[in-house]
Amino acid sequence: MSSSITVSGTLDGVLTHWALPEEVPVAIQLNSQNYAVMMATPEDLEDFATGFLVSEGLVKHHAYIKHVLVMPNDEGFTLDVAIDESNIIRERMVQRNIEGRVGCGLCGVAEMEDAIRMPHHQLPDVKFTTAAIARAFQDLHKHQPMNAINRTVHAAAWCTIDGSIRLAREDVGRHNALDKLIGAMAHQHIETNGFVVMSSRCSFELVQKCAISGIGALATISAPTALAWRLAKKSGLKIAALSKQGVMMFDGEENG
Repeated sequence: MSSSITVSGTLDGVLTHWALPEEVPVAIQLNSQNYAVMMATPEDLEDFATGFLVSEGLVKHHAYIKHVLVMPNDEGFTLDVAIDESNIIRERMVQRNIEGRVGCGLCGVAEMEDAIRMPHHQLPDVKFTTAAIARAFQDLHKHQPMNAINRTVHAAAWCTIDGSIRLAREDVGRHNALDKLIGAMAHQHIETNGFVVMSSRCSFELVQKCAISGIGALATISAPTALAWRLAKKSGLKIAALSKQGVMMFDGEENG
């Protein structure tokens, strides 16, 4: 299945062709048992499954994942993750009543206490500078081949401390893009001595996924929510955002 389709329309009376990203149901199974259905762009699905399990805290380490079987079906894909039952952290599994929509990392969560699940481990102390963040944002478009075609999908990129982008993943959903990046980092054995830069706003779910995955710093295209900022402070995750005036580092205390 292609990650996009091309449709025609009119723009100011002129016939125009436009690429649209695909958005399909992706079922995630643990040892052939259904766990969640997410809406995602059908690219880098093995990365997606691995990153989802890691960022949700369902496994302590990606090495416990034996294999991801990617199976197309009539509507989308099924990702069957093989893992020893003893290595599944079942207390981290949340009960979902409905599928996970593409724009929301909490859709389907049945219990409020399952919504915020921060880690207890210490995050790496990343050297996080405005110059490095600005460099990463300046180069991000070079690592967005899908977005260059459809101008619609989000990107999550892994950067070294000087702002050089080493790896990037795209998806119509920002949470999915981050999961794909985390999975790709695991598969390529990339250490977390750096930071993530994203084309989206900073929601608390992104903070939570980074912290659970052992990522120490996150830069986004717009400011965090108040909850995202509080959780970042609590977990030790450094956060920054791009503004018209430059890069804002959220390293201060709450005022007022």
